[in-house]
Amino acid sequence: MKILLVEDDQLTSSVITSNLIAHHYTVNLAIDGQAGLELATTYEYDLILLDLMLPKLDGISVCKQLRSQGYQSPILLLTAKDSTTDRVMGLDAGADDYVVKPCNIDELMARVRALLRRGKAIPSSVIVWENVYFDSINSEVTCQDKLLHLTPKEYCLLELFLLNPKRIFSRSAILEKLWDFADTPGEETVSTHIKCLRQKLKAAGSSDPIETVHGLGYKLRPPSQLQASATAVVLSSDIQKPEKSYQQKVKSSTYKIWEKFKGKFAEQFAVLEQVSDLLAIGKLTPALKQQAQYQAHKLAGSLGIFGLIQGSEIARELENLLEPQIKIEELQSQQIFKLVKMLAAEIHKTPELESKSDQTSYSPLILIVDDDLILAERIRIEAIAWGLRVEIATDLDVARKAITQNPPNIVLLDLNFPSSTETGLTLLKQLRQQIPKIPVLTFTGKGNLTDRLEVANLGGCLFLQKPLPTYEILKAVTGILNRNQVKSRHRVMVVDDDLTALSHISSLLSPLGLEVIVLNNSKHFWDVLTDATPDILVLDQEMPNFSGLDLCKVVRNDPKWYNLPVIFWSIHNKASDLDQAFTVGADDYISKSTDITELTTRIIRRLKRVEI
Repeated sequence: MKILLVEDDQLTSSVITSNLIAHHYTVNLAIDGQAGLELATTYEYDLILLDLMLPKLDGISVCKQLRSQGYQSPILLLTAKDSTTDRVMGLDAGADDYVVKPCNIDELMARVRALLRRGKAIPSSVIVWENVYFDSINSEVTCQDKLLHLTPKEYCLLELFLLNPKRIFSRSAILEKLWDFADTPGEETVSTHIKCLRQKLKAAGSSDPIETVHGLGYKLRPPSQLQASATAVVLSSDIQKPEKSYQQKVKSSTYKIWEKFKGKFAEQFAVLEQVSDLLAIGKLTPALKQQAQYQAHKLAGSLGIFGLIQGSEIARELENLLEPQIKIEELQSQQIFKLVKMLAAEIHKTPELESKSDQTSYSPLILIVDDDLILAERIRIEAIAWGLRVEIATDLDVARKAITQNPPNIVLLDLNFPSSTETGLTLLKQLRQQIPKIPVLTFTGKGNLTDRLEVANLGGCLFLQKPLPTYEILKAVTGILNRNQVKSRHRVMVVDDDLTALSHISSLLSPLGLEVIVLNNSKHFWDVLTDATPDILVLDQEMPNFSGLDLCKVVRNDPKWYNLPVIFWSIHNKASDLDQAFTVGADDYISKSTDITELTTRIIRRLKRVEI
């Protein structure tokens, strides 16, 4: 099913999107009301998740305009405002439900499923087709008590037909329903996924639920009356049974988002801290007061969604005290000062999102670039038992996007793509230039001496020739990973007041198995350093409050930390700047004008030196 999320807070949207995708929903994101309205009227969605406070056009206005145009899909309002008036306004505008931030993610997902069932007139969270059980709560499909290992797209395909039993879908309609509008493949991809789904169901002992309607598309085949009546009530015993591995997957995903965006809380809090300081000297401006109220509103939602309920409630109190119509007297001023002090302690807490075993686990990612989807899927299923994650790209353009968005630890690359003017050698040449380098194993039916030599010259790690047992493929993959990978869970702490730089370096280092701790407010350096116990420290030279030079001096003056490797990463590149850094104890110095991958390369090399 396809969901439109209209939310301008990046942290909140990341958490919600991650959970929706984990439940196999296709998600489009809009960060303002106008963009949300345009997407809703251009594309077909099964549900809209809509925030109230949005730039350009507020959520109430978006909802009213859609309903005035006859829009029928369910709309779920999601906001930090919880007054009765706001609820009534939202429901009167045409919303189907209203969830107040901070909301429990499991509750939000239950509301989403309820609205989707209502829109499709589905009485239960489990749908039965003959001996196939489709459980939307646990995102499971079983057949004859066997769990089917479906890819997200196969899961969504089956769901689409089960929810629309009488509708015929063309391949183009399926693409629009199940693929992101920004990255839609060719129609032949639909046929390939349906073929794989049919084979998995047949192997599990089910008959084919998908009927081909020649010239039109596909539809759900009616189940036999005998089996339909026999399986109608077998569901209730396990309907609420959670899948442990699935819950861990969701928690792990949420924890990564928390790690990525927790530095933003300090930035939002700084505005509230500034208000507190200016109130003390009677210089608070209306503009800053309005900005602070907005940041308090965002913090109330963001902290709550991670389970920091007390921090969320404090932020909400601050939001109410900073309402434009409220005149801040001495009593309110003292209350704001007290609440800001309490909030300072709350935003530095780490939510209990997952167990320590979850935090320390690391699964290398393999990207399989091969148009043989059946073979790739067979490798993916067996890779789970080896503790490996797998993504599949059926053409070279999709592979390039996957590598850019989520760099893998290793690539398994076919050389032959008959439907393309390129070969796998083109991608191999490009990956040769990438830093840090990604090891590539070629896996192909081509095996003459010329091909082998060309792969070797382009830096391929191993040449595997089809056909080859899956065990031998994964054995070769793990052998290369063990040879090339830095020891997992090394910790890198990066201190920089530029959030964009922090996000970028984190996105480059995390896929390498490194735990990245980012900090954009140097005032909290010592607390974060002692809690995180990093293996290497990266410092910007010039920052508010305490410079990188100050922090390096403190580190070199402490008996526990004086041997910690320190790399300076600064916009300054004069000889005098380098001299200052090395004088206070820097181990390395890199200019920000240099390609950022140079920094990651230096970090990897220094960590390897630490291991020796």
